[in-house]
Amino acid sequence: MQLMERVREIGREDSRVDDRVVATARSALTREMVRDTRSADTRSRRRTWAGISVGGLVAGVAAAAIVVGSILAPPTAPNAAAAEVLERASAVTFHAQDTTLTPGQYLRIETVGEHLQFWRAEWADDDDDDTLPFNASREVGDAAVQIRDTRVLYVPADRSDDWFYDWGHARVVASFGARGDEASREWSSWPGAQAVEEGRIEVLPAGEYLTEGGDEPPTPYLADRYRPLYAEMPREPQRLLDWLRVQSGLEGQEADQWLVASLSDPSAINLMPVDLRSAFFLAIARMPGFDVLTDDGSSATLQYVVPGHRTTTITIDTVQGLVTSIGEGYGEGGPAGDVVDSVTTVRTSIVNSAPAPR
Repeated sequence: MQLMERVREIGREDSRVDDRVVATARSALTREMVRDTRSADTRSRRRTWAGISVGGLVAGVAAAAIVVGSILAPPTAPNAAAAEVLERASAVTFHAQDTTLTPGQYLRIETVGEHLQFWRAEWADDDDDDTLPFNASREVGDAAVQIRDTRVLYVPADRSDDWFYDWGHARVVASFGARGDEASREWSSWPGAQAVEEGRIEVLPAGEYLTEGGDEPPTPYLADRYRPLYAEMPREPQRLLDWLRVQSGLEGQEADQWLVASLSDPSAINLMPVDLRSAFFLAIARMPGFDVLTDDGSSATLQYVVPGHRTTTITIDTVQGLVTSIGEGYGEGGPAGDVVDSVTTVRTSIVNSAPAPR
């Protein structure tokens, strides 16, 4: 299981870890595993990215939690340049492109995710069906493949109407290591690589998955996980930041690390109601730890580093008030060298129709 491999690798250098923090991480992991078990019928129709859809929330929680005691002299005040970028994004949100839809129009959100999967030869030769050779870490992988997963979501002007989800396709776009070609061929022939029929268009009533024959309520669109909580989320920036920190079950900088690690898909922010999205930018502008990598006046990239463990980059279109890319790196080395672990980018536009279900 790649998630557990990552947790073990992240914590291996720490001599002491606070029991409360470990318990919090384990609790979060357990909750997610229970939720996944309950929604097995729905999940069987989803093609998820190893270390992305689960990793963005659960592994992110665990990774953020296990770094306690490993950071020296953390920043205590927000970076002024980073705060200014976020404040610009907040200011334009109310008049952004995606807020001007008219009846019959759709917000077309194309998501392209690129992520690494590390392959271990001895696991590939194992006859045990439960041993997946692509669950290796950077340190023990004999090869790696970079997967590009493209999907498109159509969100109606009235979000209580049907949404449409084009499951798209996943492809190996690069391989690394002396046995990279072998790993690429194996991934492409692996049944789980295309768990959903390529090109399938699914209807999401009001943006929700419907469970098949179960007692569970409809599940919000995967990247829209804050939606059930929109009504209770404060719109005042400091109160919202405090609310977000409480969700982690942690305190201080550990809570901020959890919050940043949970943002693996730009849509988690972009699909918020406009007033909440504006407040969200202002809330994280109050967090210490962000630095500006680039800023050309219309687009800026911020970086949040947990030394020795994880680097997160967030690119923001400061003209439209939208997040356009989120990248996560958990280290360097191994067969993939310095290639980043995952990058999720989105392209947002307005269209006058959505494709028919198929």
